[in-house]
Order: sequence, then structure tokens, then C-alpha cells
Amino acid sequence: MGNAVLKRSVIGLVIALVLLAAPAAYFLYAPKAALPAAPVEAAKVNLGNHERHYRVFLPPQLKPGARILFAFHPSQSNGEEMRRIVGNTLERIAAQQNIIVIYPDGYEGHFNDCRRMASYSARQLNIDDVGFTRHIINTLVAEKKADPGHVYALGYSNGGHMALRLALEAPEMVKGVAAIAANLPAPDNMGCKIAASPARFIGFVEGTRDPINPYDGGPVTLFGFGNRGNVLSAQQSAQWFADTLGLTATETRTLEPASGLTAKQQDWASSSGHVRLISIEGGGHTVPQAAYRFPRMFGATFQSDAVLESIWALFGSDTH
Repeated sequence: MGNAVLKRSVIGLVIALVLLAAPAAYFLYAPKAALPAAPVEAAKVNLGNHERHYRVFLPPQLKPGARILFAFHPSQSNGEEMRRIVGNTLERIAAQQNIIVIYPDGYEGHFNDCRRMASYSARQLNIDDVGFTRHIINTLVAEKKADPGHVYALGYSNGGHMALRLALEAPEMVKGVAAIAANLPAPDNMGCKIAASPARFIGFVEGTRDPINPYDGGPVTLFGFGNRGNVLSAQQSAQWFADTLGLTATETRTLEPASGLTAKQQDWASSSGHVRLISIEGGGHTVPQAAYRFPRMFGATFQSDAVLESIWALFGSDTH
């Protein structure tokens, strides 16, 4: 009798675990995306007693004067994974337009961005990611004859905040940046020294139903854990750059819908710069593109390359 009761209890426990695991797997699982077929060069450098790594995509017909585009990965990730996310789109554009694409690795999976409340080691140790970026630029200029006057950066989540740090602290180094799923830190969370004038070409790509980076502003958490401080709303973030650069609103339009979602594009522009905010209606904490699939818990993805193409068009409007 006792063995029968024990057996039923074990079976019941197994069934309960399966029932709990099934929905968790549904929300956490995502198929691993393939890397783009083109080769990349792997490089490393020792800076501040830390060995840093990055990958370099060179266009097949590389010419002197190539522009440089950094792609910064999200938290707990690396440059290879960022390449899986955006590489198919960025490298297609890069091959056509003589652009060198860089995929840096953060320090222990993170970049040292401007959020004062961030608790990861890159922030706590004050890792010099601005200096790391500068070293890569100098290396490409010396070895590949790249154009130091046309350097751009985009990033996703923590990587988006890293791109914003470059725009705020080192505008002499980058002409334009785009932050995906990353709003400006609120004043009480700003840990960077802001230059007198930021980078001149600024893009934001934000999902209105992002479960991590709140579209309307507020605390950034990893599904309730690891508070990384408050951020402004997406609209406030774009407006801050527009006001600081002295820009006026010029256009609002809707991009072609994709995967049941719509994207609204707002622009502020003048001869002194250009700011673009692309809001993905119903979009989550994801990067709009056609190939990569995010875990369902991150929310919906705008499955089209049109948004990343629009961001590069923003950078491409820099003709100076």
C-alpha cells in the first residue's frame, strides 16, 4: 500500500514538473540563428590589463575611405551573437556601400554604459569601453585606411546604452548612433559626463510593449530582477537630442507593416543634425529584422529589415 502511494506521488510530481516546464520552455526557447556566411577577422587587444576581443567584417571590395559601423551586443552576450541578430542585414548593406562592421565583445558580457545604477562588473570596475572603441577605430584607420570622420554605432539593449554613451561623451569620435531597446538614462541615473554638444545623427528604435526597457520611461529591470535605474521615455529621449541639437520636427510616417506590427517613424532635422525615433507598435525587447527569432518572453518582433535600413539611411544622410 505504501509503495503504491509513493509511486502515485512520484508520478504526480513528474506530471507537475512537466506541466510547469512546458510553458517555461515555450516562452524561453528560440531556435539558434545561423551566422552570416561571409568570413570575419577576429582580433584582440590588451587594454588596462584586460584582454578585449572583437570581430571585423570587411566588404569584399574594400576601398580606402570605408566608413565604420559598430554593432554593440546586449547584456550577457557577445559580438558573435550580435552578428547572428543583425549581421545578415548590416553586412548586406556594408558590402554594397564600403562599410566596415565591428562586433565588439563586452567585458564579462556587458558594456560600461551611462546608467549609474548598473551593477555588472563592466560598470563597477569602470571598464574603459570608450577607449576600447577608440583603439579599434585607430587600428582600422592605420591598417585598413578607414575614414575616421565617418564612424557610427548601433546597439541593442546594453549595447544601445553603450552607443548612447559614445554620443554623449565622445561626439568627436562618432558622427551618429542608434539605440535599440534603450532609452536615455533619467537624470538620477546618468553616470556620464555629457559633452557640450552630442553626436549629430541619433536614432532610437523602441517597442511600445517592451517588458525590460519601458517605452514610457521608468525603471529598467530584467523581468523584475536587477534594477538598472530609471530611463526617460522613448519620446523624451529623442526630444532631448532634438532640443539639444536645435532641431525641428519635420516628418512622421508609417513604415510598411510586418508580422502584424506597424512602425511609426518620427524625424527632427536641420543642417545641424538629424534625430529619428522609430516606435514599433506592440513590439517587445527585440531588434527589428527578418532572420533572427527571439524568445517569446521578450515580446513581438517586427520581422522586416526596413527599420535597420532606415537607421542606415539616417547615418547615410551625413554627407559632411
